[in-house]
Amino acid sequence: MKRFFASYPRLDGQYGRVSAIKFLLGGGLLLVMLYFGSGASQTLGKIREHNTLLEQRTYEVPWSLMQLQLEMGRFLDAVRLRHAAAISQDDFMLRYDILWSRTPLLLSSQFKSGLGERPELGLLIRQIDARIHELEPTVEGLQPHSPDYLIILTALSPYLEPLSRTVSALMHDNVRFYAEYDLAYRQLGKQLYRSIEGFFVALLLLLVLLFRELHRYWRLQQQDPLTGLPNRLALQRHISTLIEQDQPFSLTLLELKDLNSHYQHFGFKVIDQLLQVCCERLQGSLLGYEYLAQPSEGKIVVVGKGVVELADIRAQLSRFSHVLNEKASVAGYDFYMEPLMGVVLYPFDADNLVDLQARCELALELCKQQQKNYVFFDPSLLKEMSRRQQLAKDLPAAITSNSLTLQLQPLLTWPAQQCVGLQVLTSWHHPSFGVIAPAELQRMTEQYQCAEGVMLWSLQAMCSQLRVWQRHAYQDYLPNSLPNSLPNSLPNSLPNSQQDPQPPLFISVTLPAPLFRLGIEVSLLAVLQQYSITPASLVLEINEEIVATDMPTANLILARMRAVGIRIMLTEFGSGSAPLGPLSQLPLDWLKLNATQCTGIEHQGDARRQLTALLAMAEVLTVPVVCCGVDHVSELTALESLVLDSSASARPERTRPESNNHNAALLVQGDAVGEPLLVTEVGEWLKRSAQLKINS
Repeated sequence: MKRFFASYPRLDGQYGRVSAIKFLLGGGLLLVMLYFGSGASQTLGKIREHNTLLEQRTYEVPWSLMQLQLEMGRFLDAVRLRHAAAISQDDFMLRYDILWSRTPLLLSSQFKSGLGERPELGLLIRQIDARIHELEPTVEGLQPHSPDYLIILTALSPYLEPLSRTVSALMHDNVRFYAEYDLAYRQLGKQLYRSIEGFFVALLLLLVLLFRELHRYWRLQQQDPLTGLPNRLALQRHISTLIEQDQPFSLTLLELKDLNSHYQHFGFKVIDQLLQVCCERLQGSLLGYEYLAQPSEGKIVVVGKGVVELADIRAQLSRFSHVLNEKASVAGYDFYMEPLMGVVLYPFDADNLVDLQARCELALELCKQQQKNYVFFDPSLLKEMSRRQQLAKDLPAAITSNSLTLQLQPLLTWPAQQCVGLQVLTSWHHPSFGVIAPAELQRMTEQYQCAEGVMLWSLQAMCSQLRVWQRHAYQDYLPNSLPNSLPNSLPNSLPNSQQDPQPPLFISVTLPAPLFRLGIEVSLLAVLQQYSITPASLVLEINEEIVATDMPTANLILARMRAVGIRIMLTEFGSGSAPLGPLSQLPLDWLKLNATQCTGIEHQGDARRQLTALLAMAEVLTVPVVCCGVDHVSELTALESLVLDSSASARPERTRPESNNHNAALLVQGDAVGEPLLVTEVGEWLKRSAQLKINS
């Protein structure tokens, strides 16, 4: 019977299904129950019929006949005693009255149905009744020693014998009826017992089957269907038991590095098998006090009962890394998996299940950010999380009250040293936590879904000042005699000494990852139209990693932005997130290097060679480069020499036909060319820059 209750393997597509044998067995037991149940119902129906016959059986006729026989014998004895003067007249008449009352009762409608079945018995009773009534005068006049007593005896005595035979026949008939009834009742009782016994045996077997199936499903509900490991429910029950016992333990949350990208490259079937192999290795490496579970897809938890020493935990983590780092051959592919692990300790880091899980997730997230093999939870992480949560709560009020601070860092063409753009940097002076730098503010807004409000607020604040800044920036394109005669409404471009038109001064705003979606250009255009700003005045800085996530979708989003006139600057160029081929198909206006790419370029070495290679790649893509982080004059001088060397050896300039960017020169950003400015300082800085340009 054990094979009837065996569970299906979890990975053959039969998870959660009932086998054919179990289905047939359950159906057969149901049929058996129906058979025995119908038999019991039929037996109960027959018993009910027998009870009806028993109820219809008349008991009064035999009893009344016996009483009539007895009273007739007593009356005849009273006649003899009256003749011998042994009883009084009253006692004698009492006996006659009792006998006289018996026959009318038998002849009543109550016994009519019983007498109707035996007509001779009815005739006998009517004759006796007639004789009794005929003898009434004789009985009333009977005196002691009177010969009339012989008349009474002669009239009634002949009826004693047939009456006695009738009573005996009725009694024998009743005895035979009850004997047959008892026999049939015993047989029906045996049939009913067998039916009920069979019904309950089948019911018991069916209940056993159902409870085994329920137990199997209960166990399956506590297992991951892919790996067979205990799931979140089983893990919580195990941890809750340890907490109730006040047993110290370590909780390690493990995730395989690059597992999601492997799903995209190799498909779910291959990576599911890889995950099974990894779980089997971990299961085989466990010690007696360790408990392995899979609370969610791609994440594995190891509970180490009694493991609280850091040396023991590091040995445990090293053991897991060793078994996972070994080559795993799946479907013809060789994988070398690297685990990322976050560790918390009970009761040192948390004393309840919810906090343990949350802090373990936090440690794992930090492990991903820091690119480490494992991270132990530290209370400072919790303080930082609470700090960011409080910042997210206070941010809407800060936006409403215009409490955020805006700084703008100039972007200059080099070596022309013309300011063509201003990068918007949004910071926040929080009353409790001090200054929140732009990078931290951006991370916090992306994490708590506040990025759109901050970006639109910054854009609105910049658009309200941009037209004034554009007039200041255009002073070096106008005659000296008309520095203040610009109209309030500037065209998209102004003549530069009768040469090629120059696009207006732009502001560059970082587009957070959550806002990189279709339709964002509509919200941005609405702000620009509100302040009558041309779309070319806005440049969106988009991280290369965001674009590389889905290149076809990114191409569509960027094309829509370019279609409405918004220009695009790809940041973190050279990080390797996006392949060079698909990157060349994107509608880009600038390629912005990482701020560290210009560090150390004043000396011959890897930094200079790397920057030279990036400039060559940008030349292949025919997209201008923005070098940021140029904070020292030596770096600026080295950059200028690199650009001149590149220009001397470069082929004729190629431009993308779809690009509307006329600033093909190298753009430079950093403290060496212009430190970040407050909003109130931008106008004067632009005036000074324009005046220096005119004088030069």
